[in-house]
Order: sequence, then structure tokens, then C-alpha cells
Amino acid sequence: MLGAALGVVLAAASVRPASAHALLLGSDPAAGAVLSEPPAGVELRFSEAVTAAGPGITVLAPSGRVVHRGGVRVAGRNLSARVQSVEHGTYLVRWAVIAQDTHPSRGQLTFSVGQPGPVPAGASFGSDVGAVSPAGLLLQALGRWLHFVGLALGFGTLAFQVLVRPVADRRLDRLVLGGVAVLALAQPVALVGQAVSLDLPPQDVLASSFGQALGLGLGGALVLWSAAGAVREAGRGRTAVLAFGVPVVLADGLAGHRILGVPDLATFSLGAVHEAAMAVWAGGLIAFLVVREGGRRFGLVALACVATLAASGALLALAHLRSPSDVTSSAYGAVLGVKVIAAAATALVAWLGVRRVEAAALAGVLALAALLVSLPPPR
Repeated sequence: MLGAALGVVLAAASVRPASAHALLLGSDPAAGAVLSEPPAGVELRFSEAVTAAGPGITVLAPSGRVVHRGGVRVAGRNLSARVQSVEHGTYLVRWAVIAQDTHPSRGQLTFSVGQPGPVPAGASFGSDVGAVSPAGLLLQALGRWLHFVGLALGFGTLAFQVLVRPVADRRLDRLVLGGVAVLALAQPVALVGQAVSLDLPPQDVLASSFGQALGLGLGGALVLWSAAGAVREAGRGRTAVLAFGVPVVLADGLAGHRILGVPDLATFSLGAVHEAAMAVWAGGLIAFLVVREGGRRFGLVALACVATLAASGALLALAHLRSPSDVTSSAYGAVLGVKVIAAAATALVAWLGVRRVEAAALAGVLALAALLVSLPPPR
């Protein structure tokens, strides 16, 4: 299902290129400008605060020589670098940044001195989707999918034990430990995805908001591992460990999309509710398939999760889409449309009680959600 969704993304991106998470609003010199003499520097202005990924800015003179000097200066939404050159012709400016919400983006522009000439040879970003390489996008989505699966196995199983079948069971304890392992595995995959997205070494993307979110994700897995071990030994305390899932899904908001005009805490909370409902539904279903007990009570929990997902998903869609036409004219909208259809089909399968098919469908919905989070929304 993830491969099919990527096909939808590429088709939508060919209709209208997706905007970056940190959108380039303007530059000095402006893109396409023709100057009488070389500028002393290049400044880029973005839609939100950014950090430089790797060099941040690379300026190539008409000869192909790198002519930016010193380090890149970061000031909130602005990124700048000094330029030292006397060449006339067309200059190429390449940039790579990581936004405050941890999403990577890259791009390039040209300006000329004297008169336009051939563009210096540089990296081609023509195949990019969401301002990152397609391979990087897929790896980002894979990392997020593993994270969602880990949350479901870890905290979703705990929710099943607390809400549906409050008895000790070694089989369910093993599911929780499996969730810990998947959560830990998601972190290096996400790191590689971020690096491939920007064509940079992994260490160059760690000193950013992404590095902070990565540390929080790994810390959450380690704390769940320790707490789950203590619960197994004591035979109680699952409710307290489950409550720890609240800050974990709130921390995931650091890597989520901001909503313009809405405080970050409110945005994080809405995303956390949506993510938690999916984890409880998916993890509870896997737990039920393992023990085959508590089906009636789990059905009520799953129904509450579906209702919560529908309400929170509708609010998120209203926040990130400008109009219904975004569903066909943007990569984000296309994947969102597929996800809504897949989620509705999964809910129908759940109502029919075909649990194994429901589990497979939920895995696909989680994959679509992971791809959706990795794409820039239209607004």
C-alpha cells in the first residue's frame, strides 16, 4: 500500500510541485535577478525558523567554483553566507535546511551578474517530492511507520491490558517488549532517511531540531523498556506505564506539522490524540489476536478509537488543506484522500469482525499515515 501511495504522490507532484515544510519565501539576490556586479553575500528567507543542514548554503560561480566564504549565519528564519567572487555570468545557489518541526527540505536558485550564461553544474533536484529526494521520503516514511508500529505494540498492548483484559499474561508482555525493539529500530532508520533526503552524512543532521526529536524517541523506548520490566516483576503498575505514553505522543508533535495561527501545545495535543487512538486500536487488535479473549469489550474500545480518529482527523484536514481541490492537486492531499478511504474500509472490515484482515488493513493505514506526516501540507 505504501508503494501505491508513493505512485499517487509522484502523480500529484507532477500536477503542482509540493511546497517545502520550511518554504523559501524570498532571497537576496532574488531568484533570476541580473546584477551589475557580484553580491557581497546571499540571504535566504524561509516561512519558519530553520537550522542549516550540512553547509546550509553552497554558492557556485559561473566557472563552477565554490565562492561562499566562512560559515553560514542562521538568524531565525533567515540563512545567509558571504560571497567572494568577481566572475560574470550565472551563479547557482543550493540550500539545505531542517525546519523547526524537524522536516528537511532543499532547493536551488540562480542569479546572474552582467548577463545570464550557462548554469554551473550542480545537483539536480528535478525528481524531488516534498523538497527531498524520493528515496529519502520513503526512508522517512519507513522510520515513522516503524515508530507507529512500535507505539501500537508497546502502548496499545498496555491499553488492552488496562481497558480490556486486566490480568498478567506473558504473551502480552512479549508484545510490549517487541514494541520497545521496534521503537528503538525506528530511530536509526529515521536518521538515515533524513540524511538521504538531503544527501548529507548522518552526523550533519543531528545538530538540529531533528536530533532533539530523535533523542526523545530513543529515550521513550528505553523508559518503556525499563518500566515494562518493572511491571513484569511486580505484576502491577500497567496503568502508570500506560500514562507515560501521553508525553511520548506529545513529544512526537515536535516532528509533526504546525498549524498556522494555533499554539503549538494545542497542535501537539490534537496530533497526540489522533496518534494515541490509532495506537490503541492497532495494538489492542494485535493483543486480541494473541489471546483471543475480551472481544466484546475490545470492540467497544475500538469503536471509541474510530470515533476519535474520525473527529481529530477531520480537524487536522481542515487545518492543513486550503480547499477540497488540494486532494487532487497536492501530494499531501492525494495521500490524505487515500488514507481516508483506507481507514473507512478498515472500519467496515472491523464492523464485519474479520480481525486478521482488519490487522493487515491497519498496517496499511499506518503506512499511509507515516507517508502523510513526511509530506508538506498545502498550508
